[in-house]
Amino acid sequence: MKAFNEQSAIKFLTDVRKPLLNLHKSILDHERAVYEKTAGAVSPAAFLQQLIGGAEFRWISPLSTVIANIDDLLEDEKVTADEKIAGAQAIAGLFEGDTAEAGAPDNAFRTRYLPLLQENPDILHAHGKVVQVLREVE
Repeated sequence: MKAFNEQSAIKFLTDVRKPLLNLHKSILDHERAVYEKTAGAVSPAAFLQQLIGGAEFRWISPLSTVIANIDDLLEDEKVTADEKIAGAQAIAGLFEGDTAEAGAPDNAFRTRYLPLLQENPDILHAHGKVVQVLREVE
């Protein structure tokens, strides 16, 4: 796991925001295409409802959650250095470590995510951008 201090956490959160959004979009585009192959075409609103309430999409929740937290971590003046560091570590934890760790909270995410890197070049490319930002952490 990456070791962050407050300054490196702020830089990381700032730098990783856009690559994470692009990765999230690539995953959602892929998942929508797969979903529509079995369920037929759906409106954006109907797909959003499936994302929110459908059990088959719960695995994406850890990624969605860390993305949603970035702006709060960077903009809320009440956020402590430890909270910024924890937010940065939560993001790094989704993309680092042993996928087989028993009880790892992100295990469900990585179990579904890692095969997508083989299946979809857009996801692989977006993943590469996130990993590039991770590698820049000192």
